[in-house]
Amino acid sequence: MHFDTMVRGRSVVQETEGSEEDTTTKPNVALPLRLGLEITRLHYLFLVPLILLITPSRAILGMNLPVIGVLTISGLAGNFAGKRPISLLTSISLLFILVWGKVAQDLLRTGPPDTAAFLIEFGMTIFLMEANLVVLTFYKTNDDLKRKDDELSMILHQGLINWVRNQLSLQGMIAIGSLGLSLVLLPIAGLTSISTTELPLTGGLLLVAIIALLFLVTYRREPERR
Repeated sequence: MHFDTMVRGRSVVQETEGSEEDTTTKPNVALPLRLGLEITRLHYLFLVPLILLITPSRAILGMNLPVIGVLTISGLAGNFAGKRPISLLTSISLLFILVWGKVAQDLLRTGPPDTAAFLIEFGMTIFLMEANLVVLTFYKTNDDLKRKDDELSMILHQGLINWVRNQLSLQGMIAIGSLGLSLVLLPIAGLTSISTTELPLTGGLLLVAIIALLFLVTYRREPERR
């Protein structure tokens, strides 16, 4: 179950047993982890322009700059307001634009396609989307816990910090590994005399990347029960 569910369950037990004063010091989030959390929350500031500025303007009717503004604002608003559906919808929109931009680039012949760059951006988008959901869970649960000073809340708070650190580390390693797996297919395609500009190859590479990322990134996503 999610960490916030654990917190709610423990809170019910605590209320029935009565509250006790405790002088336990609240656990602090280490600076590297804090930076990672903030970068993840702000990732729309660099990810949205990165994807939209290389998307052929003909693919989205020359609306690159307006779309950048809309998606950046919606993504940041969803993150800072704690609205998971808004953030998730923004990330899904980015994935759709990224894939459609690649397809349009191949069909409209707007420029030389770069399959490696496409896979890197796709893997980055999937990773940040998944990591962002973890970060949103952390901030929501952290807001609930920081209002309490009892010993049980301190223990849960430290467990929450350990959980988010482990989740982000695990997802980072998985993203790098799955991205490397997909990129390995590029030289293999060259050895088999398949052109990397062909749309079927792009689709095959994309399918492998999706399967590797979604399967591995959801493995052990839930916090362990103690």
